[in-house]
Amino acid sequence: MHRKLLSFFRLLFLASILISAGFLSCLTAMRLAIRGSEVTVPDLVGKTIHEGVRQISLSGLRLKVESHRFDERVATDLVISQSPSPYSKLKRSRNVRVIVSLGAKKVQVPDLKGESLRASQIALLERGLTLGAVSSVHSESIEMDKIISQDPLPQTRLAQSPLVNLLVSTGRKSREYLMPELTGSNLEEVSKILEVSGLKLGAVSYHPLPGLLRGTIFRQNPPPGYKLVEGSSIDLEVCR
Repeated sequence: MHRKLLSFFRLLFLASILISAGFLSCLTAMRLAIRGSEVTVPDLVGKTIHEGVRQISLSGLRLKVESHRFDERVATDLVISQSPSPYSKLKRSRNVRVIVSLGAKKVQVPDLKGESLRASQIALLERGLTLGAVSSVHSESIEMDKIISQDPLPQTRLAQSPLVNLLVSTGRKSREYLMPELTGSNLEEVSKILEVSGLKLGAVSYHPLPGLLRGTIFRQNPPPGYKLVEGSSIDLEVCR
């Protein structure tokens, strides 16, 4: 009886060892099978969708575009980011999600012709654009401090923060004159000539002066030969 029990326990012990060994073998086989179905995720950042699809297909994975967004640093149609991250492990046939760039956000250049320089600066800032070079020139038709032209042209679509160059009017160019000799002339006649010429009659003082007719100019300021610009004033002393 004792021998039979001993044999039974030996058989039971051997059976338990065999069962444990089989379980461990199955577990190891399952782990190896799982590991064998995992692949390394390729790096897709900075690549086009076409390149990404090709690399993903070679790895046995699938590419899914999750969204698009504007990015000033990444060109249009290139991958900005991905999930899972590059070089991580992923089971075959799983999705790798990517975000694709729309490039830099573009804004429309406003029409600034005829606007003041200050108003133009504000309009550019509101659109995320930057004032570039400001040049000035005389204009017979555009009043002072108004925009004559711009570069780029209105309605052009640009990425944010590019420069917009402006040409500003300094108004009509003043005509220049050489101060004529007015002494000895009649004040009334000189007043008419100055008005037509775009010059102004300044201070007029009257003094008695023997030997001169009433209304005769005997002193002027500026003196003859002095350079004048349109709108300048001329002071006269006249015989009373």
